[in-house]
Amino acid sequence: MRDKRNAIALHALAVVIFGLLLWTGVTSIGSGAEALGIPMIITGGAGSAGSLTIVVSMLRDPTRPTTRQVARLGMVIAAAVAVIIGVVLAPADTDRSFVIAVDVLIGTLLATFAALAGDRRPAQLFDAASRPAR
Repeated sequence: MRDKRNAIALHALAVVIFGLLLWTGVTSIGSGAEALGIPMIITGGAGSAGSLTIVVSMLRDPTRPTTRQVARLGMVIAAAVAVIIGVVLAPADTDRSFVIAVDVLIGTLLATFAALAGDRRPAQLFDAASRPAR
């Protein structure tokens, strides 16, 4: 029970953190930095929505992980889309490599969070990877 409460609290914190990333993206667009702002909006929105979906899923029906798996898949897809859009929108001047690096970083962070999200312990991640497919 304690592990479940900790997982819910951590995912609720992730909702807030990704919400702040979303807000940063909105303010970046307002200041003219669309190449950074749009990927931040995508990753922040997907991270917040995915984390909130996982929290609600853990509260409602902790025995069925299907909703959490769909949320994680959605976050990984959003991370890839954010990186692609960031590369496409990156300016052609000297800031291009910086913008691409930041966009890749936030996309990687979202994908990593998606891979680790849920109420699984780290040992369970390795156990699932080492089991043969059925």
